[in-house]
Amino acid sequence: MSSGPRKATVLKQNLPPVIQLTENEYGYLTRYRIISEDRNRFSSWSPVQRVVAFDSDNLPGQVNGDMTMMGESVFITWGDELGRPSYDVFVSEDGGDFYYHGTSPIHTYSFLNPSSASIDVAIQIESINKIRSDLLTICEISGIIES
Repeated sequence: MSSGPRKATVLKQNLPPVIQLTENEYGYLTRYRIISEDRNRFSSWSPVQRVVAFDSDNLPGQVNGDMTMMGESVFITWGDELGRPSYDVFVSEDGGDFYYHGTSPIHTYSFLNPSSASIDVAIQIESINKIRSDLLTICEISGIIES
């Protein structure tokens, strides 16, 4: 049994979705407690700490995407070199407001065309707040439906 400081690391793929901390900051709310090796003693939980993942000065990288329309279906694909665990998909029909459509754990997403003349899609880093955010957007794709 050794004593002294220990370091714990949370891997990127184990992080939860980001949360909006302020208007221009996204990150995580964290806390911890210490448990003895024999699991007989536990410390109290630490105070909640804010950890900023990125702010408006540190934007996530932009990536390219593609939209394909086949019959009544819309297929979206995008790449992401940073390999984030999940993505929120927002859709705008005929130039209207974007609304949350779903979350994808992979670099593709598909849905039925809601009989629109044009569709715009925004791919964002997954967040707990399902709101459209330019700060979290990594890709925007536009498409016109052919009749």
